[in-house]
Amino acid sequence: MSDSAARPSLAEVLASEPEDGRCDADPLAHYAEVTPRALAILNLGDCQKQLQRWREEPLRLAQAAKAVHLAMQAALTDALAGSTGLGAYSERLRAEYLAYFEESRTGEATPPAGDFVLPFPALLARAMAHPMEWSGRKLEVSQDELEALDRLTFIRHRVEHPRPQSHFIEPLFIALTLPVAARLTVELLDVCAHQYQEGERARVELSVAAISKLCQEID
Repeated sequence: MSDSAARPSLAEVLASEPEDGRCDADPLAHYAEVTPRALAILNLGDCQKQLQRWREEPLRLAQAAKAVHLAMQAALTDALAGSTGLGAYSERLRAEYLAYFEESRTGEATPPAGDFVLPFPALLARAMAHPMEWSGRKLEVSQDELEALDRLTFIRHRVEHPRPQSHFIEPLFIALTLPVAARLTVELLDVCAHQYQEGERARVELSVAAISKLCQEID
């Protein structure tokens, strides 16, 4: 039996009766809902957890770098998306979606084929160059912070795209980058502060404070 045959469709899930007979049960409660915002918050927490284990397993530092870089990339996407959800796309793809929305009002239209957002450097450049819709502010990043983010991007690429050689990365080289990305991630999440769930902002602050403290202990 194929995966598609075994897996229920979304319509079937929504139409199914809850086992306990309750009408208020959420049929998607146990599904993984993936959003840029959720990924940003999740990976901030993961960065903290990886840092707490690095002395026993030094490779955890590389995982911490990957997690906080992904957190910031997801937060950039969340902050830039705006009310149309298109702000993290390239100018070309954004124009294609706007044309599609307009054509859909008057008849049948074919949606654009792609939905890939800009790569990290382009997302960062856009957030720094243009005020973001929900906050009306640009992201302020110093030259030293930009250099730290460049190093962090280098580390993430080495983790996500392994080469057939050994790479030895000095702990301090990593530790100097993580608090920068963590702090900027919070600033980006605050662009859409109205989307925080209860207690979520406090948990994010605790993770960022822990990341900074743990990195200060690395030499």
